[in-house]
Amino acid sequence: MKEVMMIVEAIEESDLFKGVGTEFLNKIGQIGEIRSFKCDSVICRANEKARYIYQLVDGEIDIMLAEKEVIHFTVNRPGEIFGWSALVEPYIYTATAKCKSDVRVLRISRDSLEKIIIQHPTDGLAILRHLTSIISQRLRHAYLYIYSKELSKK
Repeated sequence: MKEVMMIVEAIEESDLFKGVGTEFLNKIGQIGEIRSFKCDSVICRANEKARYIYQLVDGEIDIMLAEKEVIHFTVNRPGEIFGWSALVEPYIYTATAKCKSDVRVLRISRDSLEKIIIQHPTDGLAILRHLTSIISQRLRHAYLYIYSKELSKK
């Protein structure tokens, strides 16, 4: 029960779950699990099947997108979400998440989360809105990174 309460408290800090109902939060608390990773551990890899979404509890994670060049995002604020590809078809991670320090994360199974969303469609809509905002912010960051690289070549 103590871990469920800790998970619920962590979720309340989340960008993804802000504004959802108490019953929804409690159900997420029951399915979520706190996982610990050592520095330099890889939590998920680009192009792997995405079964889990993650929320940072503490530590620092490097999110790496690789095409022609590697684009980095740092996840270091408790409540930040990564592995969002688990909620978006085709359910394949678009980036690799590597620990820059010892890290604790909340891991939530996509299948379990989807069942709860079906039971609570209003909360599911709120999550969808927050998810699109998170993806939009990451895309904007990637554009700025690419643009700054182009400017530095001139």
